[in-house]
Amino acid sequence: MCSNTTTERPARIDTEQLSRQALALAGTGTLAHRGDTVIWADDTLAAQLDCPTDELCQRPFHAVVSATSADCLRQQGEACLAGDAPAPIEIDHRAAHGCPRRFEVRARRLADAEGPLALHVFIDITDRPRRQSLGSSIRLLFDQIIRDLPIATFIIDRHHQVTHWNRACERISGTPAQQLLGSREHWRAFFDEARPLMADLILDEAGDDALNHYYGDRWRRPAHTPDAIEAEGFYPDLGGSARWIYFLAAPLRDTGGKIIAVIETVQDITERKQIETTLEAKVAARTEQLAADIAQREQAELELLKRYAELTELNCQLHDAQEQLVQSERLASIGQLAAGVAHEINNPIGYVLSNITSLRGYLGDIFRLFDAFGALEDDRPADDPALQAVRQLKQAVDFDFLKEDLPALLRESEEGASRVRKIVADLKDFSHTDQAQEWVWANLLAGIDSTLNVVNNEIKYKAEVVRHFTDLPSIECRPSQLNQIFMNLLVNAAHAITAPGRITITTAQPDAEHVQISISDTGCGMPEDVRARIFEPFFTTKPVGKGTGLGLSLSYGIIQQHRGQIDVDSTPGKGTTFRITLPIRQQAADTPPAA
Repeated sequence: MCSNTTTERPARIDTEQLSRQALALAGTGTLAHRGDTVIWADDTLAAQLDCPTDELCQRPFHAVVSATSADCLRQQGEACLAGDAPAPIEIDHRAAHGCPRRFEVRARRLADAEGPLALHVFIDITDRPRRQSLGSSIRLLFDQIIRDLPIATFIIDRHHQVTHWNRACERISGTPAQQLLGSREHWRAFFDEARPLMADLILDEAGDDALNHYYGDRWRRPAHTPDAIEAEGFYPDLGGSARWIYFLAAPLRDTGGKIIAVIETVQDITERKQIETTLEAKVAARTEQLAADIAQREQAELELLKRYAELTELNCQLHDAQEQLVQSERLASIGQLAAGVAHEINNPIGYVLSNITSLRGYLGDIFRLFDAFGALEDDRPADDPALQAVRQLKQAVDFDFLKEDLPALLRESEEGASRVRKIVADLKDFSHTDQAQEWVWANLLAGIDSTLNVVNNEIKYKAEVVRHFTDLPSIECRPSQLNQIFMNLLVNAAHAITAPGRITITTAQPDAEHVQISISDTGCGMPEDVRARIFEPFFTTKPVGKGTGLGLSLSYGIIQQHRGQIDVDSTPGKGTTFRITLPIRQQAADTPPAA
């Protein structure tokens, strides 16, 4: 911003208005005057003219440029102030230290409180001729590229007029370029009746419905150029012969993204189609042969899968049998150990019980002897020193208490020894080492009772055992294996109970051929996904090291060997019931003894 210091009135210019007007004129350098000296000039003009802003403001407005152009600028300024609308002018200017430059100057008349003023905008057009020449060269090069392109190509402008129709397009369509250039009848090269081509549809920004109407399902948008369209079709008479044609059309846009033209290429794919047809026939024949081969292979695979399934089943059975054999051997070893321990304990217990019986008799005799001594004490003088010593001794050892407590101690000792003998007997009955692999007739209730005694330590701190027993006939079975089932179910029931609960054992005879044992608990129960897998080998919900996952799997296998059935009902949070159904007789055998 500058002001003229040679005038008496200060120049008050509305700079905001000047800026808006300068922008409206799309100019660069700007100055203003009232017919004489410059009253305002911007820094851009100073840079363009290579002259400081203050110096510009000291000159007459037409003297800011070279003398050869000053008169033209003066005339434009005067005409503008006179109210005319002067046309833009082109002037040359050579700065003192710069290269020659050419400007297009536009002028507009403005007015403020002090009267009219002229606003000039200087647009640097020094490079415009070179750019115009370059643009012309590029256009000629583009035209030559399109003309000599080996791919048939044509271009239509935004008015649907043909601007390019190259030599390859002439050859493939049989239509010379001079018939179509500048016209809107490029459809004649491909169709007998007027209709839009893909280039026209792109230019009209037609939607998918229009494309489907003219090209059916034969068009698509290329993945690499989403705004382009490609299609193919068969033309029975194109350029004098039947051809398969592939079209690809894409828009040409200006710098603002507006479509100004569309380019479309045309390729003869007849040979490719013929090859595809031949290949399709070969592929069909090969496919048919492959289908036959595949059918044979599938049949062979089915046979192989069948054999594999059979081998897998046999392997599973072998694995289960091996696990059961290992468990049976383990149980047999435990049973033999239990039987040996029972035998070793049974003899000393027999001695203890026998000695306790003898001791009871001896104590009776001793107590009678003491009674006789007591009668003699009454006949002795009260001051007899020997009598006094005996009485002091009896008082010191609390003889009356000993006489009363010794029989009670003998009774408790006899009861404890009898209980040990009962546990040993139950342990021996549970193991059945002499019957582990033999089918014998056995009483299930006795087996359940002996198993309860064996696992009593696992149960007594967690649950109350309720027995609902009915008389059952003896059944043909392997007792030690059934006892193993009872033990597994009872221990699992105890483990499922976290708070004091109840285990209920119920027996029944649903029909004349079967017996049934149910073991229920009030534990945590099982969700459906766990319940479906409980009989799988090695499946366990217990922490690592707390369970093998074989208990219920082996139990299931034992019941299957007994031709029985095991069912389970479980409700999470309420408890679980296992129901075992066993046949009374396995095969023709001797009449079972009474239960």
